[in-house]
This record gives sequence, C-alpha cells and structure tokens, in this order.
Amino acid sequence: MATVIRTLESLPAWKEFDCYWLGTQIQRNYAWKVWYALKSYFIALCIIWRYDIIHFHTVPDRICLIIQLPIFLLARIGRKKIIMHIHMGNQLVEHTKNGLFKWCLNRSDIVVLLAKKWKALFDEIFSDVKVPTAVLYNPSTHVEKVDWGCKQKLIIMVGYMNDNKAPNVLLEAWAMICDKYPEWKVSLLGNGEVERFKQLAEDMELQDSVEFAGYVVGEEKKRYLEEASIFCMCSYQEGFPMVVLEAWEHDICVVTTPVGGLPDVLEEGKNALTFDFGDAKGLAGQLIRLMDSESLRRQLADYSYNFVEEVFSSKRINEELKNTYQKLIQ
Repeated sequence: MATVIRTLESLPAWKEFDCYWLGTQIQRNYAWKVWYALKSYFIALCIIWRYDIIHFHTVPDRICLIIQLPIFLLARIGRKKIIMHIHMGNQLVEHTKNGLFKWCLNRSDIVVLLAKKWKALFDEIFSDVKVPTAVLYNPSTHVEKVDWGCKQKLIIMVGYMNDNKAPNVLLEAWAMICDKYPEWKVSLLGNGEVERFKQLAEDMELQDSVEFAGYVVGEEKKRYLEEASIFCMCSYQEGFPMVVLEAWEHDICVVTTPVGGLPDVLEEGKNALTFDFGDAKGLAGQLIRLMDSESLRRQLADYSYNFVEEVFSSKRINEELKNTYQKLIQ
C-alpha cells in the first residue's frame, strides 16, 4: 500500500486537490505503533476541518479498521465526503459478516475497488451496502525502458515469504528443471518466513542456484528489476499486485497465477504466461518456454512495457482520480 501512496503523491491531482497523506499504522514494535496512531489522531483533530474529502486506504482487517475509526468518526462529525478505498481482492468473501467493516462502508460516500473483478464480487456479496462503487487501478510510475543488454539469466520472486505467496511452488518447479539450465539463477526478494523456505531449498539441494536476498529497496531493488529476465508470482490471494506492474515497467516477462485483479488485464502469451494455483509442473513448463527462447522473452517484455504505459499510466489514473473527487464535491 505504501508504494501505491507514493505513486499517488506524484500525480498532478495530488497538488490540484491539496491532498495530505496521514499515516495511521507503521511496521514497528508495539510502542511505536501506539505512538504513531496517537500522533495521527492529534494531527487529524487539528487539520481535518479544512478538507472536503477524507480518502481512506484500508483493508477489512478489524485491527486496521479500529485504528482508523477515530479519524473516520471525525470525518463523519465534520460531514466530510468519505472514500473507502479497499486494498483487497478475493479475501473480501471472508468479511461479509464483519460488522465494523459494513458499518464503515454504509457511512461512506463511495467505495473504490482495485479491479473490475472485485467490483463485481463486492456488488454481489455486499448487496446490502447501498453505496456507489468504482474501480481505480493502481497507477504505474514511468520507468525508462531498460537496456536489454542489462538482462541476466535471472528469475525473481518479490514479496513477503509465506504460504499465500507460495515460494515453495517456485522452488518445486525449479527443482524439476534446474539441471537443464545451469546458467540460470533464482532470487527470492522479501522478508517473512525466509528461514523456512531456505531450508526447503537446501532440502531440495537448490542452494547453488537459489538466492534468498531478503527485503531489498532503493538501488538494490532497482538492480534486481533491471537484471531479471523472468518474474514469477505464485500467490493464491492478492488485491491488485503492484509488483507485476513493476515487472512490466522493467521489461521483465511475467509468469503468474490468475490471482487477484490480474484477470482484468492478463493477455495470455502477450503480457504474461499463466499457470494454475499450486501447479509446480505447470509453472516449470512455462519457465522452460521462456528460458528456451530469448525472442519470446523479448516479445513479452516489449508488449508488456507498452501495455502498462497505456493501461496504468499516471495520466490515465490521474484523470480517473480527479473525476472521483470532482463528483463528490459538486
């Protein structure tokens, strides 16, 4: 979500509507979390009155909602227009009986979803929420086209290492084919249950060709994105994964499950190759197709770069965000 906010801050609409980002949650220890939330309440109490729209970026998790609730109540008291921007996808089905979530939804002016697929799901399973819904894709940041000469025989996965992200599926697929591709390497970027999956890689005797790079940001992350030739996503649940947009922006071929809101925009064989959830053999087959053909890798990378520039351009998302704001304050 932080990546999305940073991108939104770069849009012209951010300045045009005099937007201000007020964070309520931080990934630190308990004392820091409490201090950060209390600080946000004090700031909100001082400044909320000069804003017309309060745009909440949230998930239906009860703790998240409870932390944001004091500011939500201030917005209601001040009769502000409220946007509930839900950063979640198929997990929505788990929250149909979440009373606090539905209470907030019914007291908002519009609910924004990450993909057409999630708007359709939301309208179906929250039919008792009588609030307009809209779709706003996450915006991409313009990245200059990567020099193909920078590309290495490298497969990357990016994300929090857990059962949902399923790095084990990539490891299982790689174990089936790695002997035939000794020049290729796999790097897994992210924190989480790293030691667990590292042990799995060692049990499969993959330690010579698989790297666990940990949580990387800035120039180090940029280097991986510029050098990688294939990006792999094995997730079971996502909202709309920003990492796929980052891969497309950096001329990386994407191999993914049809997860989250991606089916809205996936074009098989053009901007991605897909495989079924948990299907390591299917993933192995798609990796082989790409590793065996540099021309196919170039074809997918070129198409994907142009695709993300068109569909997720900051200009396009900026106009849609402006239209949302303007409709609320008319």
